[in-house]
This record gives sequence, structure tokens and C-alpha cells, in this order.
Amino acid sequence: MNRKIATFFMDSTLLGVDILLVKEVNRNITLTPIPDANSTLRGLMNLRGKVVTVIDLNVCLNRPVTKAIEECRLLILKTDEEIVNYQNGGMLIGVKLGEDIIGFLINQMADVFEVQDEDILQPPPNLTLVDKELVEGVIKRGKQLVILLNVTAILDKVLSASTKIED
Repeated sequence: MNRKIATFFMDSTLLGVDILLVKEVNRNITLTPIPDANSTLRGLMNLRGKVVTVIDLNVCLNRPVTKAIEECRLLILKTDEEIVNYQNGGMLIGVKLGEDIIGFLINQMADVFEVQDEDILQPPPNLTLVDKELVEGVIKRGKQLVILLNVTAILDKVLSASTKIED
């Protein structure tokens, strides 16, 4: 099956997610901090009257906290309700995005490209800097490698980390 992958940079690392999960990319980021939240939850943002929970993707990937938020973009994900038609059509099976609007802080958008499922390689066993369950696979694209993220696993990690703080 063909998939379209939206790619973006976190520092010099090229990452990607399935384009069907992306609602929009926003460059105007004004955050309200969440008191006592873990470092993955950077804050809340008002997006045309809707509240967006902003996640620092760097922290999720075991990197330093993103410092210059004003230079970042916000990759806003769809909700479960918005992807149900894709799932009914046999796509995005097993993907859970939740009911709340979530946004990932990213450095900059790259491009969108098509890939066949069979061209998505398993993550290498020596992938140690990132939790392997957060990576769906690796895609060779010319001389570059794109790390395809498992968005459901990232959201599960963030949710479980924030739940531990509440307990």
C-alpha cells in the first residue's frame, strides 16, 4: 500500500509521520505553561478557540528540551474522530490519537513523499538513543534516512508519564 509521509527536522535529524495524521502546521506558537507538568508537556495553546496540548518531541526522543520555541513550528495532529473514516477504509489500523488536540514542537517542515509499505525498514537493533517502540521504521530516501515515528506510542509514553506525576 502507498503511504504519504510528512517529514520534518529536529535539529539535523529527519523524521516523518503519516500525512493522514497531520491536521496542520502552525508557526505562531504562544504557550501557556502547565504547572508541575513533566518536561514533555510544554504547555497549552489557543488555536482558533480550541485548546492544543503541546508536546516537546525532543524530550520524547531523549534529547534536550527545545529552547527557542519562537523558531519552531507546531505539527498539529488530528483526533481519533478525524481519522475514523480512514480506519473504516482499512488505513491507520491500530492508530490511537485520543480525543484532545495534540501538537508536536518541531524545528522545521521538510516535504511530503510517497512510500510503499515494503520500503519501510525495521528500526536497526543498535538504535539506542530513542526508545525503539517510538519508531515505526526507517525509510531510505536517496542519501538520507527518514525515521518514521510511531505517533500512538509517543502519545502513550507522554500520557503514562503525566499520569505517574498525578499519582
